[in-house]
Amino acid sequence: MRITNHTLTLLLGASLFGCATEPTAPPAAPAPVAATAAVVSPAAPPPTPAAVKNMVSNCFSCHGTDGRSAGSIPSLTGINAQQALVVLQGFKSGALPSTVMTRHAKGYTDAELEAIANYIGTNLK
Repeated sequence: MRITNHTLTLLLGASLFGCATEPTAPPAAPAPVAATAAVVSPAAPPPTPAAVKNMVSNCFSCHGTDGRSAGSIPSLTGINAQQALVVLQGFKSGALPSTVMTRHAKGYTDAELEAIANYIGTNLK
């Protein structure tokens, strides 16, 4: 039997086609994972008083020196810690819309927001 290039090409193509259409074995099932206790990361320690004072000083660039605004941005003086915390949490969650405060609040942990609110309610009279 004489094999020509054309015949060889057909045979090679048929063998490759046959390989491509053969069913493959299903993937092996993953090994069962043993039940483990949930890993809970420890809560971050509360910020130091110096860190809180530094965080609050960032507020003064928009809300005025010592939280007393001279413009249209609300002053921070005269609100208690609970009011400040509710507003900060509202900004962080997106419940209170804002272009700037939402971004600021999302940058702080819940413990930091609470410390900032306590500073505002206690020190900005």
